[in-house]
Amino acid sequence: MERTFAWLVRYRRLARIYERKPAHHEAMIWWATVHQMTRRLTRELAGLPSPSRWSGPPPLPVLSSPDRRGKVLQLLAAQPWRVWRGSELAAILKIENVNSFRVQLSQWSHQGYINKLGPALYGPTPAST
Repeated sequence: MERTFAWLVRYRRLARIYERKPAHHEAMIWWATVHQMTRRLTRELAGLPSPSRWSGPPPLPVLSSPDRRGKVLQLLAAQPWRVWRGSELAAILKIENVNSFRVQLSQWSHQGYINKLGPALYGPTPAST
């Protein structure tokens, strides 16, 4: 029961009692629960994983493909809900020249091989220490 109250208090309107009538407050509680359930249902119908609060990201698959494009496709298939960035893929594949790899990803995307790249494909290169 305490967890349910904690979920409901996340909604700003329910953190304090703003309504003057109990019926209005009850309507806000119904609104919050309906909003929460529709978010859960749409996440489930879309095939997305439930949000994990304490665990880390899922482990990456073992990349068995001999070529670079095959490895990228294996990563995309392993986590279909995730939108990858070019710098993330380059770090996983241990590619030194990130900019040329981004160009290659862009070519594969235009050719139709890859369709799940993030908007930060041409974003700034992460600072190396």
